[in-house]
Amino acid sequence: MEKKVWITVLLILVIGYSVSISGKKGKIENAVIIIGESQKFKDTEINSAIDKVKKEFKGFTNCEMTKLYYDEERSNKELENYFRNNEEDQKLNYTDKNDCIVLYSDFEVGLKDNQNSGFMPGSNHKGWIWLLKKDKFWKSWEIVTSGV
Repeated sequence: MEKKVWITVLLILVIGYSVSISGKKGKIENAVIIIGESQKFKDTEINSAIDKVKKEFKGFTNCEMTKLYYDEERSNKELENYFRNNEEDQKLNYTDKNDCIVLYSDFEVGLKDNQNSGFMPGSNHKGWIWLLKKDKFWKSWEIVTSGV
């Protein structure tokens, strides 16, 4: 009998915690998506990378993405710098720059203080970088790094 009570209490706590954090996930619904001209990728490839970033952003507690965009010229410059300055990065071993893309996002952090977000409440972030590489075998995007 005591075991059933503990299981019930634990279940209630798990459900309560899940409900309490469910509304604080990163919001992407209103984000403006801009895909610039590309000589490097098809629109379907860029959209696939965008979907990967959107999925990852949902883990940004108490944040709302306002813009997600691809600028090929800027992306190529960012990749040149990253590869030059991070030669030891194991995630990029045997990776061709042509199999990488950099997307940029702007987002706002909610005013409510949430210690889990890691961001200053009420702050705005512009040009947040998302560097992704394409898996050669699966042909899917993997996030290598993100940040400013």
